[in-house]
Amino acid sequence: MSWSRASLRSKIFVAFATLVLGVLVATLGLTQLVVGRDAARTLNRELRTTGQVFESLLQERAARLQSNSTLLASDFALKRVFATHFDPATYDAETLASAGLSYRQRLGVELVWMADETGTLLAASPSRAQTGESLATFSPLKEALASQSAASAIVQIDGRLYQVVAVPVLGPDVIGFLMLGQVIDDAVAARLKQDTHSDISFLTASHVFASSWSAPSRPRLLVLLPRLLAAAPRELARPVAMGDERFVSLTLPVAAQMPEPLYVLVQGSYDKALAPLHTLQWRIAAIGLVALVMALLTGLLLAGNISGPVRTLVAAMEEVTRGNLRHRAPVERHDELGFLARAFNVMVGGLQEKEHIKDTFGRFVSPDVAEAVLNDRVPLAGERLEVSILFQDIRGFSALSESLDPATLLQVLNQFFTEAVAAVEAEDGMVKQFTGDGVMALFGAPRPYADHPQRAVRAALGLVARLTHLNAQLRNQGMPPLRIGVGIHAGEVVAGLIGPDKRVEYGVVGEPVNLASRVEELTKEFGATILVSREIAQRLGTEFLLGRTATLAVKGKTRPVEVTEVLGRSDARADSAA
Repeated sequence: MSWSRASLRSKIFVAFATLVLGVLVATLGLTQLVVGRDAARTLNRELRTTGQVFESLLQERAARLQSNSTLLASDFALKRVFATHFDPATYDAETLASAGLSYRQRLGVELVWMADETGTLLAASPSRAQTGESLATFSPLKEALASQSAASAIVQIDGRLYQVVAVPVLGPDVIGFLMLGQVIDDAVAARLKQDTHSDISFLTASHVFASSWSAPSRPRLLVLLPRLLAAAPRELARPVAMGDERFVSLTLPVAAQMPEPLYVLVQGSYDKALAPLHTLQWRIAAIGLVALVMALLTGLLLAGNISGPVRTLVAAMEEVTRGNLRHRAPVERHDELGFLARAFNVMVGGLQEKEHIKDTFGRFVSPDVAEAVLNDRVPLAGERLEVSILFQDIRGFSALSESLDPATLLQVLNQFFTEAVAAVEAEDGMVKQFTGDGVMALFGAPRPYADHPQRAVRAALGLVARLTHLNAQLRNQGMPPLRIGVGIHAGEVVAGLIGPDKRVEYGVVGEPVNLASRVEELTKEFGATILVSREIAQRLGTEFLLGRTATLAVKGKTRPVEVTEVLGRSDARADSAA
């Protein structure tokens, strides 16, 4: 059966079921998107936190090694042992090695090396077959020899990774160098994993030195590293399979003195991060299925409740089309369907009364007339517009604020601003901002008007008129009246959205804005209520009465500005004279 031939009940039921299913699927999809994104962000933060913990651990170990080395290098007994290498008769390599072993056990470090002032290895613990070889090119001893001060580095020794500190032994001149080192091994990686719940690996492109992963998984790390290095630095790569789980990886470079660059690979389980999402999805799906069944049952009842009266009305229409104008549809409801049945009965009654003229007159249906509506939207990008800018200020506001308590002062300001906004909006202007005791208003933006100067002046005069009534109310309340000054200037500005992405507002910028503010300030010096610039005055025509004109200096301008006083409207004076 085609959709066009389906019953109304079936269409309502299918539409209702489709809507419920759509909402359920959209909810599941949205949940997966939001929770999945949140899980990825959380995992990202955890991996970066692990990287910070790792860096802090290295710094802590280096500081502890340097502190121990410095204290040990200043020990008199150690200096005496070191000094024996200057006298072949008293020099004993085994005594130095024994001292190194003792210091290594006492300090809890894995490596103690002693070298003379030229960098030749005197003793090593654990023992090293190359005793007597020069370590002058070995970091960090190389740097300590050059600077005659402490130096540290991460190096590879006998296939293992060490963090080593070299400090000079002074007696008082440099008589040798002491090197202490701690190994970076699987135990360090396991400790980091225990603290951060992320897997840690220290590796180069060809060798894994330490890792919290088991040995069978480590070859996979060497395959994964080149792909991670090809991605953006310090960026999370796509999840990769490690065993039965997917992991997200973050690669951080480690400063080390080694033939190959050393990296720390931080990995977090992507599947564990998404586990709450799967649980939530199952719960939503279960709740959704229950809601779907209930909604479908409700849809069946609703479809039957709607389609029943409609079928009755259709049967009545069929009777009328067969010529039975005495038939009436039963009215049993008081909703829209009941209204439709009553209207149908009224219509049939009218047809019955006018049946004798049916053959003479026909039904004429007038077509609907569609008109296009233009959307007048605020531009998202900046644009240059010619506008009029109005600035208004309350005279003596500082003295007024000192004489009134805060609550009364705010009440007076709000009453005044109510009148100011009404005057501006009466001329289709826009109050851009409240400037403490005044307003800044725009005319010609965001909606352009060719007569924006006239609108701005009419708004100013309207504000003065409204202020007269407001002052009468203030006097009745025992408060002093308000006096204002208004300055208006016109010019081309850049209009658009101003501010950062998260907080923008519509505004205008340009020299005309500053000049309009300066014109308002001149009202005090000029002793006028409304002053307009030359650009405004030249375009006002005969609609307004203009008073004095003067050329005055303004702050921030090298040339004086011509201003004109506005006294009122010409039609108002004519009415007064009559």
